[in-house]
Amino acid sequence: MKGVIFQSLEGLVLTHRDMACWNQLLAKNAPKDRAYVSVNNYPDQELNALVSDICIELQLSRAKVLNQFGRYLFNYFMKHYSVVVGHYSHFEALILNIDSVIHKEVSKLYQNTNLPTMDCMMVCPGHIVMHYQSPRQLCFLAEGLIYGAGEYFLMDVTIEHEQCLLREDERCTLNIYYQPAK
Repeated sequence: MKGVIFQSLEGLVLTHRDMACWNQLLAKNAPKDRAYVSVNNYPDQELNALVSDICIELQLSRAKVLNQFGRYLFNYFMKHYSVVVGHYSHFEALILNIDSVIHKEVSKLYQNTNLPTMDCMMVCPGHIVMHYQSPRQLCFLAEGLIYGAGEYFLMDVTIEHEQCLLREDERCTLNIYYQPAK
């Protein structure tokens, strides 16, 4: 997992707790004196362990923490990497181009990325189907990113998680419904 993800996770923790809490999480779940560098790779196990302890600290389920993290991460990306997603003027254009454009641009910025596959298809205006696959099984993080994009583009978004890797399905199928926010 890229260091930028851990840097953003730190930011999420700091919105709910303080630096002492983050340092305690690191002391428990990362090698001594760990400092996350955005372009470096770190073990997925560190992220999973940090998320597990954040769940305990915030008294929230893993799905809720990952969803909140995805929302936070979208805003983090917009602040720090707007060149990658900032030229999209509509929610649906962004979602439909995650795999074919955005992930390719991310791969140019960062070597050795292990990005999920997100095949998207517009069913009709206001409804996109996304097929998500990743050995990391961070589909709830993906949901949070989608909700974050909806907030950014002032869209009301509802996601039905029809199939899920976490339920032993072959892939996740997300039905994304959206309309302008009221």
